[in-house]
Amino acid sequence: MVALEKAGIPAVAIAAQSFARAWQSCVDGWGQPSTAFVCIPHATTGQQPDFIRKMVDEQVDAIIRGLTSLPASAGIPRGARAGSRASETYTIEMDATPAGLDAVNRFLAERDWSDGMPVIPPTPAAVEAMLRGTRRNPQDVVMVMEPGFGLATVEKIAVNAVMAGCRPEQFSILLAAIDCLAQPQMNHRDMQVSGHTEAPLILVNGPIAKKAGLNWGSTAMGPGVVNSANTAVGRALRLCLINIGYCKAGAGDPNFVGLPSKFGMCLAENEELSPWPPYHVDRGFKREESAVTVVSVTGPTDIIDAGSRTPEDTLNNIASMMFYRNAGAGAWVRGWQSAQVGHTNKRVPYQGPYHPIVLSPSRAVILAEAGMSKQDAQAWLHRKCSISLESVLRGRGVPKDGSGKWLAHPELQHLENDPNATVPALESPEQYLLFVTGGTTHYAHFFYGTYGLSTVGVEPV
Repeated sequence: MVALEKAGIPAVAIAAQSFARAWQSCVDGWGQPSTAFVCIPHATTGQQPDFIRKMVDEQVDAIIRGLTSLPASAGIPRGARAGSRASETYTIEMDATPAGLDAVNRFLAERDWSDGMPVIPPTPAAVEAMLRGTRRNPQDVVMVMEPGFGLATVEKIAVNAVMAGCRPEQFSILLAAIDCLAQPQMNHRDMQVSGHTEAPLILVNGPIAKKAGLNWGSTAMGPGVVNSANTAVGRALRLCLINIGYCKAGAGDPNFVGLPSKFGMCLAENEELSPWPPYHVDRGFKREESAVTVVSVTGPTDIIDAGSRTPEDTLNNIASMMFYRNAGAGAWVRGWQSAQVGHTNKRVPYQGPYHPIVLSPSRAVILAEAGMSKQDAQAWLHRKCSISLESVLRGRGVPKDGSGKWLAHPELQHLENDPNATVPALESPEQYLLFVTGGTTHYAHFFYGTYGLSTVGVEPV
């Protein structure tokens, strides 16, 4: 839409009312703030054609005006719009009283520079101390954050880390998590602007977890002082997405319902009690190295496994979570998803989604004591979690070439008319991501993954 307007072709967007701020935020980011749009009351997803037609028909006059009238702000560069400057520096005088701290938080809240909770003031001294937690140059750009195309420099990330309550010894984890998000397979833009309730989950392995003070024991996903490091790192990533990426609730982030996990999620693996090699070893790292994995997810769903006595019981409980229709169930038959590479026209295919299964150590032990490796458990889930091919084809179908041959998996086309044919819900066993953390209890958590996955090493400091 913005490309059409920039090319001189009049265009008008039609957006659901809940997306109005998100639309304006996006066109601002693309440098075309006056691109016209009209609002309809409801999103069109799942609605009947007559209902959609009625909503749009009511906006025909507004659509015509948008196509034929020149907006008042047209031709004014974004940086020259009334009341704005290209770059601004703010100084706040603060004393040590509660009123002084409150003044900082009011100032940030008025500009939508917060997650809604009180933050630590990012004073120059505090930011400088945070930067001692990395060897990187403060002006190095780690990534361009969507949807506002903010340059995530090391220094800006440090500012948000201070605000979230991070300590310098935790900063390298945050930087590694943003390194992960910068990889194309993370589909970072879609994660940011989706109306779906998805968020990045940070998984930490290796000695850095202990050095940073992360909790991998009881209540590893909960609140409390014991989880202060986990909470701070997860929250810092969210603040970066808000303040650097301009992904603000209701604007750049149009998430309809929201999810508490969007405040931030950071877990460390309980490598001491896990009967299996840690997850970063699965990803090619040495046990003594430190690594961070990021996967975008929605959820979690609790898995209560109190009655299980065999590995099959536990795995059946996990498998029962796998059949949400829009969570990758058989979609691989249509071909891999693709993601834009930075700000280019190039796209790269990637395998996904990855469904994290967070097992308590005692649930992993049930499997290991029966002689099952982590890979055995993944292979079991891959065999068990199958789905009707007919249900996959009934949705969006399968892409075909001019002769009617399947483009992605022609070797499966002979099953097209078999009503009893099934395919695995996910393409490969590795997409069932088994991660061991928490105390020794009969619970586990299951997350629905949405896109790809990335793992990077943590820099030594």
